Amino acid sequence: MSQKYEAERAVLMDDVKQVLKDAEALYKAAVDDGTKEGKELKEKLKAQLDKAQQQYNELEKTVVERTKEAAAQTNDLVHEKPYYAMGVAALAGVVLGAFLSRCGR
Repeated sequence: MSQKYEAERAVLMDDVKQVLKDAEALYKAAVDDGTKEGKELKEKLKAQLDKAQQQYNELEKTVVERTKEAAAQTNDLVHEKPYYAMGVAALAGVVLGAFLSRCGR
């Protein structure tokens, strides 16, 4: 399950990164019509784009840190109480097996 989560997280982060790149390319391609309003709008867009990129970088860092912490905590718990982990896994297997056997009828 964690591999699936990691794959989905990576895809989402790549999508967000691509959107930011596209927005930056659009900003660079924007034609400045020379008016004061146009310049102000372009400056505002650049500031918002910079802010979005900074927030993306912080979010990515936070997600990676939390994922590592959760994995470490799970690993520690399994090593501290292996019989509990086996019991939970067995219970999940029984419940899943019962569910699948009822669905197959």
